[in-house]
Amino acid sequence: MGDPLHNSVLDVLRGFGRRNEAALEDLAEFPEWQRIAQTELERRATSIVQALDDEALRAIAVGDIDFSQLCREAARELGPKAA
Repeated sequence: MGDPLHNSVLDVLRGFGRRNEAALEDLAEFPEWQRIAQTELERRATSIVQALDDEALRAIAVGDIDFSQLCREAARELGPKAA
């Protein structure tokens, strides 16, 4: 059956290509997919900090708050499903 992740990405690309085959062919020639994916991961990570006030952002920025540790703590509190 193949790798589920691979198949999931392929399904998205097939759907895109059905609407615009020429654009899909152009995307196949684009050389920077790893960089683009990393940038998107960073953008998505920033969406959570947009909910924080300036004081919290400053504390994270200077290292007074370990945001990664707080994420792990919150996941533990939510239980095994989140961790």
